[in-house]
Amino acid sequence: MVHLRYVLSVITLSLLSNAAAGQSSKVNTLLDMAEFVHDWQISKQFTIDVADAMPAEFYGFKPNPEEMTFGEQMLHIAVSNVYRFQQITGMQSPFPVDLNKPLNRDKANVLKVLEQSFDYVIEALPRITPEQLQRTWHIPSWKGRNDPDGRAMILNMFVHTAHHRAQCEVYMRAKGIKPPDYTF
Repeated sequence: MVHLRYVLSVITLSLLSNAAAGQSSKVNTLLDMAEFVHDWQISKQFTIDVADAMPAEFYGFKPNPEEMTFGEQMLHIAVSNVYRFQQITGMQSPFPVDLNKPLNRDKANVLKVLEQSFDYVIEALPRITPEQLQRTWHIPSWKGRNDPDGRAMILNMFVHTAHHRAQCEVYMRAKGIKPPDYTF
């Protein structure tokens, strides 16, 4: 997991450094913006495949009282991505984002909201300006880095998505369901 975070950090920071410099080529980077958008498209499909593979009757399942349910985990991915990308870009959200009012957790709604959230991120990424990448926000709940800039927030959301999707895969295993094969 540490290796994955390191690789994602190098790729994302290289990519976003080019975006901040107004470059679109791969000079001194591993990825350009189009490739990073493609990675989010793959993440979208894989996340939706995981969400779709869990039977609707298990969307309320959680392995212990401290955890979110499967449906809550998936909605958390969607709402968190939209919330942070809206914070960075100011773009209109595809659905109401009220962190104190949970969305409908049934499978059909979760799948719809997940798709909308990924489409929003994929649309937002190429529109992010160098100024938005450099701006910082104070986020006390982020332990270890509570004053991230736009670059750090974008990387965090990619890793955050993988983290919660992986938790959902464990929930599936706990119910005897094989998750979809990893794709990237």
